[in-house]
Parts: sequence; structure tokens; C-alpha cells
Amino acid sequence: MTTTNDNVSCDPLASQAHSGDLVERARAGDQASFGALFRLHVGRIHRTVHRLAGPSADIEDLVQTVFVDGFRSLPAFRGEALFSTWLTRIAVRVAVRARNKAAARRLVSIANPADEPADDADPARVADARRGLERLDAILGGLSDKRRSAFVLHVLEGHSLEEVAAMLEASVAAVKVRVHDARREIERQARLDPWFIAFLGMGE
Repeated sequence: MTTTNDNVSCDPLASQAHSGDLVERARAGDQASFGALFRLHVGRIHRTVHRLAGPSADIEDLVQTVFVDGFRSLPAFRGEALFSTWLTRIAVRVAVRARNKAAARRLVSIANPADEPADDADPARVADARRGLERLDAILGGLSDKRRSAFVLHVLEGHSLEEVAAMLEASVAAVKVRVHDARREIERQARLDPWFIAFLGMGE
């Protein structure tokens, strides 16, 4: 499988219904449905793994691991949660496992490769954006896996607290605490760097 950052653009409800149909067909052994499920979800899974594990030479392998694990476990999927939530839960486990296996913590970019600036973008603004992302990433890299995962999924990926709770198999209250603690740590460290305060728009 070759991964891509392209997302399928469609109405969320229609996408969920389509995904549900594909899951049922895949469970019945329809090989074409496996490929369709991959194409439907690969962009979001790639972005999630990228932000949790960081850009490295094995990101593509990690994304493929998510789908291999997911497809192998498909007979156990009972539909208690959306397939996308269930698959993201697998992605979180794969990404966190990869981070924990790293020989040493490294700085990683949380920028989505699909968001690379256009060639005619203002060089100064591009440099500032990259500097800001690297600074934020350094802080995120120091957070616990639970806080980083909650922050990335809720704040950066835009999932609701309820969705994140399902993905992380935690209570909504626990996710709120993790996001709050992550925000507090980011703000604490940001205040040590006047430039970064301005970048985040925090001010005094």
C-alpha cells in the first residue's frame, strides 16, 4: 500500500454511512472494500500518526501497520463505535508504541506535509511559522504520551472531547484534564520565550 495525505472530501454523515457499508462488505471478504476503506481513511490516519510519532523514515510503515492491524482485527469490530474512531484508536497505539521504542527523544514537526507553503509565500513568514512549529513540537515532545495524544487529537485534529475519549479509551473528564494540563505546560514554557508568546498570540 502507498499512503497519501489526500483526504476524501465529502459530507461527514455520508462518509460514515459509506464507511459502514464498506466495513460490512470487507467483513464478508470483499477485497475491493479493503482498498476503498484504505483510501477513505488513509489521509486522516497519516496525519494523526505523523503528529503523534513525528516525521521519520518509518511513518509510511507505521501507517501501513495501522491498516494491517485494523484489517486483521476487523472480525472483532462490533460497531460499538464508528469505524473511524476504532481505527484512530489503533493509530494512537501504533504511534505511541513507535515513540516509546525510540532510542532517544528527538525533535519532530507536527506540521502536516500537505500544508507546506506555496513557492510564492513570504519567506519571513514561512521561516517564522516553521520556527514556531519546531518550538511547539519541542514542548509537545516533552509531554507524556497521554497528554500529547489528547492535545493532538482534540486541539490539532479537531475531534470532540467525546470522540477523543472513545479513541483513547478514557473518560471525557480524563481527556479534559489531559488537554488542560498540556495547554498549561505549553503556556508555561512559552512565557519563557517572548518571541514564542507573540507567535502564539498569547500576549500579556
